Amino acid sequence: MARRRLLIVCLLAVVPVAVLGDGNRSPFTEFDDPHLKAGREIWLGTCQACHGTGLAGAPPATDYAAWAPRIAKGRDTLYQHALQGFFGPDGTMMPERGGNDSLSDEQVRSAVDYMVELAKSNKP
Repeated sequence: MARRRLLIVCLLAVVPVAVLGDGNRSPFTEFDDPHLKAGREIWLGTCQACHGTGLAGAPPATDYAAWAPRIAKGRDTLYQHALQGFFGPDGTMMPERGGNDSLSDEQVRSAVDYMVELAKSNKP
């Protein structure tokens, strides 16, 4: 547990400032749906470190090609992987709750929903 938290803290420390865009504006889409707005806030605070940059092999949330096969597995599978953690076939690792144990199940689900919608909005 402590090792995982240390990994997450280290990962957060190396996220390039460029991900945040100009000033405080984020390049990541804001949706009108309140559930997705909440998910975006969770995503920016917890998930963006890896899923905003592709760090540690995480699929960037804006990369539809990377997300299409994941989306095809269904939301329940995505929720399960986000809530319980997941080791990918290429040796990648999704920590449970993105390494943020303080998140509720609903908060994690809203972040997943945000990522799915973000990926879909970047479909070519």
